[in-house]
Formats: sequence, C-alpha cells, structure tokens
Amino acid sequence: VLCHRWGLVSTARQNGKTELLAALIGWWLTDGRAWRGSPQSVVSVAHKMELAESVALRLFPILEQHGFDVWRSSGRMRAEHTDGSTWKIQAANGAAGHGTTNDLVVADEIWNVASTVIDIGLLPSQRARPNPFALLLSTAGTDASEALIRWRELGIRQIESAEPGRLYLAEWSPPANIEPSDERWWHMANPAMGEPGTAVSVEAMRDGFNGPNRDAWLRSELNLWTAAVGGWLPHGCWEAATTSTQMLTGGYLAVDTDLSDARYVGVRAVQHPDQPELCDARAEFLVENTALLWEQVDLVMVDPAVTLLLTPGLFALCPRRFSGRVEQWGHREITTHTTMVRNALLEQRVLHPEQLGLAEHVNRAVAVRSTNSLTLSAMKSPGPIELARCLVAAVGWASKPQSTVRKAAVASSS
Repeated sequence: VLCHRWGLVSTARQNGKTELLAALIGWWLTDGRAWRGSPQSVVSVAHKMELAESVALRLFPILEQHGFDVWRSSGRMRAEHTDGSTWKIQAANGAAGHGTTNDLVVADEIWNVASTVIDIGLLPSQRARPNPFALLLSTAGTDASEALIRWRELGIRQIESAEPGRLYLAEWSPPANIEPSDERWWHMANPAMGEPGTAVSVEAMRDGFNGPNRDAWLRSELNLWTAAVGGWLPHGCWEAATTSTQMLTGGYLAVDTDLSDARYVGVRAVQHPDQPELCDARAEFLVENTALLWEQVDLVMVDPAVTLLLTPGLFALCPRRFSGRVEQWGHREITTHTTMVRNALLEQRVLHPEQLGLAEHVNRAVAVRSTNSLTLSAMKSPGPIELARCLVAAVGWASKPQSTVRKAAVASSS
C-alpha cells in the first residue's frame, strides 16, 4: 500500500519536474504494473498540451519495447497494452478525466490548471481503484492559482500539525521575504543548480535577475509568489520577532474568510499584562468549511477570557453560544489598525511562533493607501492574505487600552 494518496512537488523551472513525471509514468506502466499485479490506467495532463505531449514522445519508444501500441497524432496521444493497461494524454480542460477510471493521475504546472479539472475531473476518476496515486507538479503560482493554493496549504497544515497525512508535499523555495538579489538563497529553489553546463547555472540565474521582468523571474526561477514586491513589511521583519515561549491565554480571536468563502482562518492575539506594549500572536486554524470552522472556534473559546472577532458574513451565522462575546466591525477598523500594527511589527513588539502559513500570508501582503491611511489589499497581494488580515484585527484590538476596548468585534474582507 502506498504511503500517500496525493503528491505535490514544487520547484523553480528547469529543475527536473518533467523528468520526475516521465520516470513515474514509465515505471508505473512497466515494473509498477507487474508489482501491482493488474492492468493499470494512467492519465496525464498539463497546462499546455504540447508539454504533456513532449513527455509522451520521450516515453513512447520505451513503452513500445515493453509491448505497448502507441498513437502519436496531436491531441489524441495514447498508449495501450494487450493486458488492458492504458496511458491517455489529455488537455487540462473540463473534459479531462471524465469517462475514465485511473490508477495514476499526473497533472503538470497546476498553477495554471483550474481546480475543477483536478477536483471534479481527475481525482474522482480514481475512486473505484485500489491504492491510487495522483501527482501534482508546479512552480509558484499567482492569486488566480486556486488549485495550487489549496493543495499547498493542505500540505503546510499537515507539516505544522506534525501529524502524518495522505498528502506528500515537497517544495524547494526560499523564505518569502528574502532579498532576491542575495545569491545565497537561489539554490533553495533550484535543486539542480550548479556551474555552467549543468541544468541551472548561477550565470543563467544572474541573467534572469537582471532582465526586464523581475516578477516573472521571482516566480519562475526562485519559486516565489512575488511577495517581496510591494510588501507592507521589509525583509526579515516578521522573522525577527519569532519566539519559542508558550503563548499567553485570553485575548482576541479574529476570524476571516477568503474572497470565495471557501477557506476560513483564525488568528489569536493577547496583550502582555506586565508589558502592555507587547503582544503575542499565533494562527489558530485554517479550515475549508463552516462546520470545521465552528469546531475550531469552540476549541479556542473554551478559554472564557477570549473575545471573538468575526467578519459580517460570519457574524450572521454565529452560534448563539457565543452571545455576549462577539460583535461586528468592518473595513473602517481594519484601515485604522493597519498602520499601528505595522509599526508594532517593525519595532518587534508582536511576538509569534514559527508558523509557515502565517509567515507566508504576512510576508506577501501588500498595503494600499486608503483615505490617508494604510490597509491590506487582498486584490493587490500576490496570493492569499487572510491570516495577515486576521493578525491586524487581533493585534489591533489586543493593543487597545483595556478601559476602551469593547467586549467583542468582527472584521471584514476587502
């Protein structure tokens, strides 16, 4: 039995992702087929059909030596064995996976593949197969890369929970807030990096860095979600206040949702009673449905000293058991708090544990000017920032003088 049901591999370009998927497909249809003891069905897609076809053209001569018949017509490439094993190469569109039953699914460059292709077309085709596997590969995406964002954050949650899961996540990337001109970080996104003549040379990286499109270079060659450009915090600011001490009890739990209401996050902040200029903050949860949301809120609200901060939409759905501990507020308060919280972060007055998910949201967040104040913009940021918005809400309320703080509050998305 395989240890994992899904795999997500992310590196910069030209580091061997295509070699990996070619090796997996080739093994699965030959030695793997014998090991599994039955005919195997494989489907592979990519964000561009020619990329998927290029893998087929490399493997077809090998498969022919193992008794496969192959068809090489553009757009209808296929390999079949007399025992019933098949490999179909399809475009990553709405029809991918439908009408098939597959043991192995491979999707390349999923940053540009719609989530419906993966979640509705490809993965359901494996439900009736014993011990199936799906491999997803990609470079860093954009704020429109819904499938990549959701699968990657699932892997991050597994890592931070320290509990084994069914997803295997392997990513080569530097921290989101590094100085991109510092060559010491480049190898972290490029496992094939070496001297000229190797797969990725330092000289080639320098040429890309000095090119006209820095954002494209950050995403394709440093595997970053272009968070460094226009971010609200300077490099290293967030990491400088990392602490390993246990977080205080009480405080404010801010809950927000992404722009599609498909993901819910919570961040708690609490003021130090003996040092009111300091706050502790941590991400408490990231879940994908409202049932799990209220379960996680319940776990935090067991502490009677915690005040709940919700968005207006969630406030309307708030269970009655939180009555008296919740109240709503909106975009105006987020705008009021952003500058104050940013200053606290710059002065290292917000202490937090090392949490990868929270760090990424905070480091990629972009602030925009709104009525002579700063506010975090989900539209301008290159990826999800719900945790950063919750941080602003929770720290903003926790930092208020206690005599003027209302008992509860609610935050809204912009």
